[in-house]
Amino acid sequence: MSCFFPFKQNHKMLSNSTDTSPQSVYIVFLFGEIISIICILFGILGNSALILTIYRSTFYSLPFGLLLLFIALFDIIRLCSTIFYYLLLTSLVPLNMLTLTIYINFYRYPKNITNWLKVFLAFERILTIKSWLINRYSINKQQRRKHKRTLISIFILLICSLISQHPNLISARFHSPRVDTNTLVLNAIPNENYSYGQIKYNGIWFTIISFIILDDLLPVTLLIILNTILLFKLRRLPLLANEKMAGTLWVLFILTIFSIFVAPRSIITCLNLYFNPNDMNNTVLSIVYHVFQGLEMINHAMTGYACFLSCQNLRANFSDFLRNLYAKSVSHFKLTTITSSKT
Repeated sequence: MSCFFPFKQNHKMLSNSTDTSPQSVYIVFLFGEIISIICILFGILGNSALILTIYRSTFYSLPFGLLLLFIALFDIIRLCSTIFYYLLLTSLVPLNMLTLTIYINFYRYPKNITNWLKVFLAFERILTIKSWLINRYSINKQQRRKHKRTLISIFILLICSLISQHPNLISARFHSPRVDTNTLVLNAIPNENYSYGQIKYNGIWFTIISFIILDDLLPVTLLIILNTILLFKLRRLPLLANEKMAGTLWVLFILTIFSIFVAPRSIITCLNLYFNPNDMNNTVLSIVYHVFQGLEMINHAMTGYACFLSCQNLRANFSDFLRNLYAKSVSHFKLTTITSSKT
């Protein structure tokens, strides 16, 4: 584990700065890093289990299950991007504009996708409740058409998100990437002379509109509003339909609560890039940044566990999947044993 905590020993290799971080920042950084490593390990395991469970069950034919599958998939990508982040911090991967650009894209794109997929999930639950009310609380039979519309919606989201994020692919927006040993974060200097075609590129406006508003604040605000609407609509359902819907809604409520943790780091990133550090308390900002780094990892790691804990049907499908896997393993072992004994 020592390779993950290099700053007190070899910070001069990682930055041209001769300053060292305050002890409080370093402690909080270690806390955020440990939380991140735990979340990476358990998050990939839980989200992978959710993907396999949905793919091998009837949930895959439902819009709700399909959306959860893609949320879990992009959560795994986001968690893997954090592995690359720590490899850059520890110089196991060289830090340059290419590697920094790769990290930014694998960090921002899946984060944007998961936030908006949760909004889609909330809309889907509202439409499902409306459908139940119209059809006297029975499930609509046209699931194949809904499945196709959901896939098309996800594809459109992927394209729109790529369009909104495409400036992140342009490494010329920045120069001089380094590890800031005051704040213990990756940093780069914005290129003030960079032009986007014939237009001079305005980095601060892109950061505010894309990083803060489109990626975080807007989807999280919509999630809170839609969850409030769902609570009121849920009261109109009879007891039986309410119980059927409650498990899936608890999944959405938990995902919404943890989604709130994604916004602060984007705001601090904007302050760090485009505002005078002498006008801010860097120690406080760094502590907040690293705390929310850990909380953001929890947001991406707990999707699978939240689904299994909140939804009885998913738990039952996961148990069936494990039993089938165990039965196949035992059968394969017996067949291998018999074959080897004959030879």
